[in-house]
Parts: sequence; structure tokens; C-alpha cells
Amino acid sequence: MTYKKYPLIAAILFYFSACTSSPFIELNSRDNFQLEGGTIFSVSLNRDNLPVEMDPILIENLGEAVTNYLEGIGHQSSLDAPIIIELSVDSKDKIKVDDFRYYGYPIHRSYLYDTDRINSVPEFYLRISIKDVGQDKTLWTGLTKWRKGSSFAPVDMPSAELLIENLLVNL
Repeated sequence: MTYKKYPLIAAILFYFSACTSSPFIELNSRDNFQLEGGTIFSVSLNRDNLPVEMDPILIENLGEAVTNYLEGIGHQSSLDAPIIIELSVDSKDKIKVDDFRYYGYPIHRSYLYDTDRINSVPEFYLRISIKDVGQDKTLWTGLTKWRKGSSFAPVDMPSAELLIENLLVNL
């Protein structure tokens, strides 16, 4: 193989790795739970416990996206359903601390004299739990997270639907 093909191969690998990113997802289920076709469900939102950084319109969009997605695949929404889908949104600050490595900074800046090199980045978490009212048990749960400005942040209805679809496609 000639040396001319190495940059082409590297560019193709970079392109595919950049295009195939997906959001962070953690899943757990009881006895390999699968939602049966035609299931009647209701959606419950945690509007009372929203963090200050979270827009209340955002969680309403997420609730509508869950309802639209599940109705689109054949399930039915009802207020007095035996299956409740709970959406809870929370935030946590991720703290980044600079360890003052001298050799990592340009010489023309005085980073060694900066006293406050701590940054906090808010991370938002969305947990969707499917509960059976009769048994009072959680049957399935999924967790995803995003940061403000992320391409997976549900800032509008289409991006909320995409985030919900990425999470509920595993149901």
C-alpha cells in the first residue's frame, strides 16, 4: 500500500466515526420486559421536582414525544391506564479541575497565578421508567444524559423526539 492512501483511509475512518455518534444510554428491565402491542399507557411528568436550569416546556415536549412515539407504534394513551410511563429530569454539575501542569500551557500566559481554575458544567439526565400500577413495580427503565449545547439536547420538538426514539427503540 502506498503512502498516498493512508490519508484517504484516515479521512474515511474519521468521517464514519464522526457520523455514527449516539447519545449515552443505560437500560435495565425486569425479566426482559417488552411492551406488548396495543398496551394502554399514561405518561407522568415530574414537573414539581424540576431543577431551576431546566425549562418546563422542555419536559412537556419530552412527554408529548413519548406519547407520539408509543402511539405511532400501536399503543394507546389513556388517563387511567394500568401502565404508567414516568419521565423525570434532573441536573448535576460536573466539576472540572485544572491541576496546574506547568508544561501544558503557553509561556506568554500567567496560568500559574490563576487561583480559580475550577469549572462546572451542568449535565442533564432523563430517566424514563415504565411501571405497572397493579403490581407496583418498575418493569423497565432507561437513562440518558446530555450537556447544554450538545447535539442531543432536546431544545425543540424534533430533537426531543429523536432523543426519545433513541431511548425507547430499545423497549
